[in-house]
Formats: sequence, structure tokens, C-alpha cells
Amino acid sequence: MPSDLVESAVERFGLEVERKAAGSASGAGVFGARTSEGRRVYLKATPAESGSRQLAAARRELGFYRQLAPGLPVDSPRMLGALDDDRGVVLLLEQAGTSRDAASWTPEMWARLGRELAALHGSVPPVDEYWRRPDVLLQALSAPDTAAITAFWQPVLPRLADVVAQPDELLAHGAWLPEALVHGDCHTDNIVFREGRPVLCDWQEAVIGRPVSDLAFLSVRATPTGTEVPSVLLDAYAQAGTYDRGLLEQALLAEELAMFVFLWPGYAAYIDRLGTERIQRRGRALAERYFRVNGT
Repeated sequence: MPSDLVESAVERFGLEVERKAAGSASGAGVFGARTSEGRRVYLKATPAESGSRQLAAARRELGFYRQLAPGLPVDSPRMLGALDDDRGVVLLLEQAGTSRDAASWTPEMWARLGRELAALHGSVPPVDEYWRRPDVLLQALSAPDTAAITAFWQPVLPRLADVVAQPDELLAHGAWLPEALVHGDCHTDNIVFREGRPVLCDWQEAVIGRPVSDLAFLSVRATPTGTEVPSVLLDAYAQAGTYDRGLLEQALLAEELAMFVFLWPGYAAYIDRLGTERIQRRGRALAERYFRVNGT
């Protein structure tokens, strides 16, 4: 990472860097730092060399904090400053809370996250077309990588052909839910807790989309670690959003199954054997339940 990008931010904001950068899936480096008043903060830096996609994501997160965060009914880290020039993008963010390993989350923590997500999805979505992007899952459904899907799922999904043959039917189960602003990268590593309340971090993938996608992705990302999202999250979400619990569960079932079957094979090479086994068991269980519930 170019040192002048970070050094410029450190000088501008009067910071003392405490920890070296940690890598992130977005290509950004995250530095722990202190302000001159002793306040703990983070610098999230994305250099121009990261590429156009990473820079666009960093600027989208900058836009989120400037335009959307102040009006949302959910907690996110407060942005204290930013730098955006031809060298890249840097966000200065408060240290918003404490991270917790998903395996240690209590039922109330899951329930509170369910209520937060219901509040986010129930807010008025932005009208600016900037917050719309091509839907990755819809793209995969319309042009599936049949070879990768077959190689990963055929050994464990006896009815794989039936799943692949009905992509439109899968997402139709959630069509009754209105479009919403969704986090887009909702998993437990992007959530910290402040005084018992979840704070949603890393908004680079924020988009107007299907609200059930946040719920499904939460489960998809937890599966390789051996963590199962408990039903209290969906209970709290349905109650807070006044949704029909049965219809919501069916939409979530179909969305999660679609994510596993159509998207996951592309990431299989990055997961160890135990994680892969957990994913395949989960996918099989979802498929069996899906066809049982739908009577086919």
C-alpha cells in the first residue's frame, strides 16, 4: 500500500498509528490509530492500485456515510473524516464496539440483529440510481456455471437438476417483499456490539435489493464455521417488520438454497475440507426441506 496515502491521512487527522494494516476482502487496509485526544479510531485505506472495482466500492462506502447513514434507524460506525484523491480513498471511522465470535453470540444478540435488519429494510430506500447495481445472484441464476455447480453439488444433492431447472421459482418466494436498502455483506465479522446493540460495519456493498438476501447471506457465511443462525433472529425480524413468519421463512429457505447452489461453487477452492463438508450438509438439508415444503 502506498505509504503517502496513509501518511497524508495520518497528518491531516492528527493521528498516531498503533497497529499495522490488516488485509480485507475488499482490498482495503485497516489501521488502528489514536487521535490527539486519545480516542481510538480506524483508518480504512484503499489505494488506487487496488483497481477500479475496489475504488468504486470504497467510494460507495464513503457515499453511504455521507448521504445515507445519518438518516438510517440502525447503528453504523461514525465517520470522522475522509480523504479521496487520485491516490485512493481513506475513511476515518470511530471504533464502534467490540467484535464477538459468532459461536459466542447469545440468543438475545441474534434477536437484536434481527430487529436491526428489519429496521434497515423497513426504512425508505434512496431514490438515487447510484445505489442500484447488477444483482450477482440474479446473474448467476440466468447464466449458471453448470460445470462448477455439478462438480461441487452432484455428489450430495440427488435433486440437483430440479434445483437448477427452477431458478425463477426459487426467488419468486420472496417477490412479495418490497425492495429495500440492504447491507450487501451481512455476516458476523462485519458486526460489532456497543452496549449490547449491534453496529453494522463495512458498507461497501450497500445496494437497493432483496431484503431476504441479507438474512440468507448471514447464514451462508456462518455455515463453514459450524455456526447455525438460530430461529430467534427470524422471529425477531418478522415481529419487528410485521411480516408473515411462514412466508418469510419460505423466502429465506429459497434464497439461501439459491446462494449455495448457484454462487458457492465459485468459492469452494478457498474453503477447507471441514468447511466444505458443512456447506454440503447444509445445502442438502435445505434442498430436502425446500422440496418437502413445496410438495414436489
